[in-house]
Amino acid sequence: MKQRRFLCHFLLILAVGVCARANLLVNPGFEEGDVGSLANGVPGWDHWGSDGWHHNDPEALIGEKGMKFWWDSSGMWQDFPATAGETYLYSVQVMDASRDTSPNNWDFRIEAEFYDQADVMLVSSVVGYFDSSIQPDDTWVKIGSSITAPAGTVYGRVVLRLWDWQEGIAGAIYFDDVSVYDEALYGQAYAPDPADGEIVALGLDTLSWQNHDPNDTFTFDVYLEAEGLSVDPNFYSLPIATGLTDNTLNLTSAGVTLMDSTIYTWRVDSTDPNGGFPVTFPGLVWTFQVGDVQPTVNAGSDQYNWIYMEDGDGDPSKVTFTITGTYTDDGKSDITRAEWVLGNQEGGGTVTIESQTWTPGAGTHTSGTVEAVVSATANGWLSLRLEVEDAVGTGSDTMNAGVYNTCLEAALEDPADNTIETNWPNGLHGDINGDCKTNLEDVAILASSWVDCMTVKAGCTP
Repeated sequence: MKQRRFLCHFLLILAVGVCARANLLVNPGFEEGDVGSLANGVPGWDHWGSDGWHHNDPEALIGEKGMKFWWDSSGMWQDFPATAGETYLYSVQVMDASRDTSPNNWDFRIEAEFYDQADVMLVSSVVGYFDSSIQPDDTWVKIGSSITAPAGTVYGRVVLRLWDWQEGIAGAIYFDDVSVYDEALYGQAYAPDPADGEIVALGLDTLSWQNHDPNDTFTFDVYLEAEGLSVDPNFYSLPIATGLTDNTLNLTSAGVTLMDSTIYTWRVDSTDPNGGFPVTFPGLVWTFQVGDVQPTVNAGSDQYNWIYMEDGDGDPSKVTFTITGTYTDDGKSDITRAEWVLGNQEGGGTVTIESQTWTPGAGTHTSGTVEAVVSATANGWLSLRLEVEDAVGTGSDTMNAGVYNTCLEAALEDPADNTIETNWPNGLHGDINGDCKTNLEDVAILASSWVDCMTVKAGCTP
């Protein structure tokens, strides 16, 4: 348990403290990594035991992935850099799901630990407890509290585990969205959009940011100044908006029109009403520059094709299909390249981009289209990336194409095609050869074995 993950500490040095003002944990919502047994590991986290699952069960998620434990022989922990005397706020979302519970289910707890330079534990404390016997099923409950790091602290640890073993215990506990914040900076706005130092298009009309607890009632004051190459951290001008309750601001509504080729400085101050004793957290100073930006690319939706589809290529051993992508640009510099390139490929065979058509072609413009004809000789999943380049850089986007043996397979895999899915279970589609049509070809297949005996169980001789 002595491994320390100080990624945030490293970023803290590089980013002048930005990381410390956000969640101190890596992969706090378990969104990274493949689903599967806890024994396989979860990026950013250490664990013991294997009685847990990194899952994507839709009924028990915040986001796209989460965790569950079903025995107290397993648990997870993660370390973070901490400072003696600082107060840290721990929390985790926990749920007792009706799909996986019992009258005698487990409880769950989040623990805080602090260590010195020699990896000696200084403090271990339970900072949140989930009692499954009193919490409603299928309801996320946030548990946790604050704790101050003792003298000598070099790093802290968050520990997640089941608790309260009893005879005949059964079921599982789901959990997600773990957080550890430096409480002194907890109310400070973070994650600006546009990002600090970003170059943006002149048409930018929205500023946004995040606050650490969206369920708390914060208000925001926003300052914005055109600074040229200097930065005024004091913001002598008045705020462009005050008392906002949403973490976004429309510049047009605020009476702001951006100027081209200009650096802007902005800050968001957050105020917690704090039960009638307001506390204001001055924001960090961020900048963005209005200038030439790289193209924005849309590669289009995924496709589902099949080897023998009627594609007009005259070759029954391959499938030929067309993909079309679009892009937009600010028109400040020439578009010098726009092309489809092959990405990852599954299933073997040969994949070829037969031809491409770029409209309107190289030059200065604000939008365009790139069409490509692609052929594949084996079924599998392949990705195709559209890249569009101007003087600033390259914008790109990826689409995926599935190639299947039959139309039926392609239709069943396509989430946007519910026609086959609707008719498939009742067995009345009559499409014997899988070409998504019921016609004389299917009748011929049926007739070829019309009087055959399929099994002796029918009282006949095969």
